[in-house]
Amino acid sequence: MKKEDGRVRITRQLIRDALLQLLQEKPLQHITVRELCEKASVNRGTFYAHYKDIYDLMEQIEQHMFDEFKSILRPLIEDQDPYDLVETVTRIFSYIQEHADLCLVTLGPNSDKKLLYRLVELGKQACLNSQLTLFPHADPRMLDYYYTFVSSGCIAILEKWMKEGMPEGSAHLAAFVRTLISPAFDTARAERLSSGQQRI
Repeated sequence: MKKEDGRVRITRQLIRDALLQLLQEKPLQHITVRELCEKASVNRGTFYAHYKDIYDLMEQIEQHMFDEFKSILRPLIEDQDPYDLVETVTRIFSYIQEHADLCLVTLGPNSDKKLLYRLVELGKQACLNSQLTLFPHADPRMLDYYYTFVSSGCIAILEKWMKEGMPEGSAHLAAFVRTLISPAFDTARAERLSSGQQRI
């Protein structure tokens, strides 16, 4: 049974690797099952034993990535430990660098942005949970604005970093991003409102 599981795992990896290679050459809608199977050195029957079509394969790849990012963000989402934010930023950049080929086609400037938007919403939940835990009297709307501002900037930096071949190490870039995040965060947390205060 273990040998079968191993063969299945290897086959699926071959298919996924082949898709990533083809996505560097053309958009998903122009990739056929036939050329994918030729690239992966598997037959069509093997492909259809694992996936319905090309789009199903891509959805499974993106879901796996989403689950990986959710695992990275779990301390902020579930434990609500706001002090994990710095470490979380570093882990996100490290994951992207370790899975550069995958992230470039799913999150990069030429991607369809679907997974990226899901991750932005996931990050929003983690960010608001952690910061409202640390600053319970902060105005949630100000924190929401803060996240919108910061996430847009981070996405732009990530896309530029990936497009240019990730010349800086993940730890170095994460440290730089933290220096950009801090002033915006200080502004957001300063906007505290009690129930009797007037909104500005």
